[in-house]
Amino acid sequence: MALEMNASERPRERLVTRGPEALKTEELLAILFGTGREGCNVIEMSRELLNKYGSLKNLSRAHALELAGRSCPRDSVKGIGLAKAVTLLAALELGRRATSEEGRHDDLKSRLDFWTMQLSADEREFIIAIYLDRKDVPIADERLSFGGVDGAVLDAPYLMRRAVRLNCAALALVHNHPDGDLTPSDDDLFLSRSVAQMLHVLQIGYYGHYIAGGGRIRRICGDGSTGKDLVLNAAAVKP
Repeated sequence: MALEMNASERPRERLVTRGPEALKTEELLAILFGTGREGCNVIEMSRELLNKYGSLKNLSRAHALELAGRSCPRDSVKGIGLAKAVTLLAALELGRRATSEEGRHDDLKSRLDFWTMQLSADEREFIIAIYLDRKDVPIADERLSFGGVDGAVLDAPYLMRRAVRLNCAALALVHNHPDGDLTPSDDDLFLSRSVAQMLHVLQIGYYGHYIAGGGRIRRICGDGSTGKDLVLNAAAVKP
């Protein structure tokens, strides 16, 4: 059975009396997990998980099945099952979205700068859509694809439906290259041209497809040409 803690030492009670900012990271994780494992209380188990991954950022990149030991049981932390793994990743995603809302500004350039920073250290490829209104003010950002180290696949019909439902006037795409090379692949160029053509049919503006990596960002225009490298200053140019 898991080791019990005194009531005054329990993270939940300490959060109520002292506030969340007073708790250590492993204590906040312990609240999410609720229980430990046989011979190990929940704080010790949470600390073990943190030590294994090194940081919350690394934890947020892990897949739920990896955390739960489904993909490689020998590398997992005993006591972290799928339910705990899903709860953890949901909480980390909420934190990321809260940060995104705080950093949100009313122009495309600032959103591109934000995603350049967010994607700079990711080891998997992601595709982000930024939707804008008729005044070029961003109205929504959305992660459309969660790929692997070798690429991400865009569901183009979903992107078109989403753009119509949001009644956006224009959109831009951002995806990252984990290796930091901003050179567009043939697939990147094909994707950019295809999206431009579909948006043209819908009479929705296309403000470009951007590749981010290593703190830099480069634009692929709708016709497949590339713009110059921009260091955290991704000024948008309409095609």
